[in-house]
Amino acid sequence: MESFAEFERRGWARRSSTYGDGFGAMTAGVHGTLLDAVGAGPGTRLLEVGCGTGRLAALACGRGAATTATDAVPEMVALAAAAAPAARVEQAVLPGLPHPDGVFDAAVGAFVLNHVPDPPAAAADLHRVLAPGGRTALACWDTLARNRAQGVVFDAVRAVGGTPPTLPGPPPFARYASADGLAGLLEDAGFRHVRVDHARWTHRADPAGWWRDVLAGTVLTAALVEGRPPGETERIRQEYLRLAAPYAADGFPVAALVVTGTR
Repeated sequence: MESFAEFERRGWARRSSTYGDGFGAMTAGVHGTLLDAVGAGPGTRLLEVGCGTGRLAALACGRGAATTATDAVPEMVALAAAAAPAARVEQAVLPGLPHPDGVFDAAVGAFVLNHVPDPPAAAADLHRVLAPGGRTALACWDTLARNRAQGVVFDAVRAVGGTPPTLPGPPPFARYASADGLAGLLEDAGFRHVRVDHARWTHRADPAGWWRDVLAGTVLTAALVEGRPPGETERIRQEYLRLAAPYAADGFPVAALVVTGTR
């Protein structure tokens, strides 16, 4: 069976051209919160990890930050470079950043810790590249009960059951996917003044279109649906549409945890 890292990179390479306008647009709801948390502004030496198609990097450049954006997937790097021409965009994996110690004032990541193969090593790498007093702000998903934009898909999968998908084991981040887990992750890496806050926003999308966006813009969630017998996939879709119908008028509630800390 392929490793978690290989599974992730292969999946994101396939979705690089379909992520940004759908699922990627939804994740942008937390970008301003992350930049505010680290005080990103003119002259801030900012590192973004897991930059995807470059939305957050472009926003940081617009605030005047000297932005370096990294992603492990070459296809994403190319898209981010086009979207944020004022940023330095590099292919780099986390952990394993190719930067000297202490060269950044701030580091941000929107939903990247849940995709790395070694979260403690990733947190330690971010601590390493920050200058003394530098700040980090990282977002991960809140519970599916609060984050209905994804929760309705998982609920539909559970309701239908059927053929279990072949996945490369549980995600390494699973044990840290709580406020206490996130705080401990940063504290163990050496960060001080660690706190976890809740971020909430609403994503307005037609339920049928959002189903397509989720399958075209996620890896693990899409893997729970794809590769099943066609009839089973259709039953999941129909159950999803039933569960998503109440959100058609006012949008899907989205919820994230934002953990911050100081080097």
